[in-house]
Parts: sequence; C-alpha cells; structure tokens
Amino acid sequence: MPQLAPERKKTTFIAFCLISIAVVIIVVSLGVWTFQYGPLARRLNSQPTAISISPLSHSNTTISPLLFGTNMALFDSNDLLLSSENARIRVQSLHPGIIRMPVRSSLSEEIEMRAARTIRELRAVPLINLRGAVDTFVLADDTRIVQDMQQVFKGSNVYYEYGNEEDLQGVTAEKYTASWNQIIPQLKRLAPQAHFIGPANFQYNESYLKAFLQHARPTPDEVSWHEYTCNVGQAPATCIANIAHWTSHITRARTMMQQVSGHALPIMITEWNYAADATANDGKNNNPDFIQNWTKLALQTLAANRIFAAMQYSCTNTAVPLVTNNATLSMQGESFQAQYQQMIIEQHVPAALSS
Repeated sequence: MPQLAPERKKTTFIAFCLISIAVVIIVVSLGVWTFQYGPLARRLNSQPTAISISPLSHSNTTISPLLFGTNMALFDSNDLLLSSENARIRVQSLHPGIIRMPVRSSLSEEIEMRAARTIRELRAVPLINLRGAVDTFVLADDTRIVQDMQQVFKGSNVYYEYGNEEDLQGVTAEKYTASWNQIIPQLKRLAPQAHFIGPANFQYNESYLKAFLQHARPTPDEVSWHEYTCNVGQAPATCIANIAHWTSHITRARTMMQQVSGHALPIMITEWNYAADATANDGKNNNPDFIQNWTKLALQTLAANRIFAAMQYSCTNTAVPLVTNNATLSMQGESFQAQYQQMIIEQHVPAALSS
C-alpha cells in the first residue's frame, strides 16, 4: 500500500479530528434537545405545576384544576405507571392536577418512593393516603411516610389523607377522631405546611362527618369522602341517574359544616367512578355510550358543585382505568380528556349549582 506523505498524514488526522468533534457535538445536541423538547418533556413542560393552588383559587365562575385528578392503583411494583414510560406519557396528556397515592402494608419503601417520584415528575399535586386508626403502629408508620415524602417533594405542598374507608372496616367516628387527635398534631409538627384531610369515608355519611368535625383537633384542612353510583350488576340507567345524589351530598355537607364551624371547608372527592366493584367487560366499561356519557355527567356535576379536588379511580391497573394496559386512552380516558379540554382549556364551565 503506498504511504502518505507526512504533511498529508497531518492534514488527514486534523480533518478526522474535526469530523469526530462535529459528530460528538451533533449527538450531544440531539440528546439535549430530546431531554428538553422531546415527547415526555413537551408534556411535562406544558403542564404548569399546581403546587401553589389553594382551596380559594376558584370561584363560582371558575373551577379548580384539581377537579381533574386521579388515583394510582399501586397494588404492587408492576403498576403500569411505574413500569411504562408510554403509560406515563399518556397519563400526562390528561393533565392530572392531583394524584392520590395509596400506602399499602404490602409495598416496600422503595416502591413508595418510586411512586412519589413519578407524581413529582408528572408535575401533579401529591395526595398521600396515610395509614389510619386500623394500623397498630400508625404513628411510626406515618412519621416515616411523611419524612420520605418531604425528601421527594421538597418545598412543595403535600396533601395527606388520614386512613382510607375505615368506616367500612368498622371504625366509628369516635374512634377515628380519637386517632386523628392523637396522631395528626405530631405529623403537623413534622410538616407544618402540609394539608391534612379526613375522614375518607367510603360514601357520604353526614353523621360521621359531623361528629368528626365537632371533635377533631386540629380541624382538617379539607374534608373527604368517596362517591360511586351503583353496583356492577345494576342497570346503566340507574348508575347515571344516581349521579344526582352527589349534588345532594355536597349541598348537605356544606350546610352542615356552616352550622358546625361557621364556614364550609373545601371538599375533596378522593375516589369516584360508577361502581366500586366494577369488573372487566361488565357491560358498562366496555359500552362506549354508557361510559363516556356517565363520565361526562360525573365531571360536569363535580364542576357545577365547585368541588376543590376530585380523583377518578384509577388511572391504570383497574377495571375502569384512564389508560389501558396497552398504554392507550380508555373510553373513560377519552371522555376525561374531552372534558378537560372543554372546561379548562376552552373555559366552558358549567353553571354553579352551589357555592
């Protein structure tokens, strides 16, 4: 093979170096562009953080962006929201203002932290479902959870709900309130800026809520309960008609709170859907006319009642998810997205039913 002259060798080497540097710059630039402007980044950056939202940030003419919230199922480490970037992108496209995260005894601390970081990365307000009166080691468990969440959500508002449907487990209002009064003051010292919420009933229970508010010390920052409209075996028409009960519950709760406290606390419906016992292909979640019309009416009812926050159950891994196992929007997810577009983006807000 003929040998190159020394000068030509030098020129060739310099050219090679310049080309190599140019390639590196292009690759790095593409990486930075992808990180800053790629699909997930665009979705994250397009959703303003809601951590500064207060219960008074909406009125009779506007609605709270926390109305469009959802729950993590988080039954185990295989939750789609943790395991699939495509699922996270799809959830972010729904702009969930608030995400409620369960803390189950079966979950490891590492999984809890991953779930919390996912909420942070999605730029949603975190609502952490603490252990409650049924937990023998509630103070130690909840102290650890609050400390972990402070590591994840440094400087951000965190909402903590005390217990989950403990009335369904036989916990009376008196027992729940006694546990609240023992544990919440200690947790508030750990997280003085956090909001603490109760009583997280499985359905609206006026006498339970009233007893809790009369004796809870401190008073909750917000009150919460769950709303479902039927059992899985009931007729679709019944499930739709029973949404009207939500307005009655909300109105009665506000009237009662005004009588007990002199003012109505903000309301969080921390779980809602048509049936708590829904199953796959139950004739409702796979019926486009039913599930889309039901979801539309449910969200419009919550909006018309000017609820501070509401969380659909759940975003993934249940019979009625917003995002399917294939990381596509479900029929309920499509309706959820359409209502967000109508109410939040286009500002077509239902008239207020109550203040």
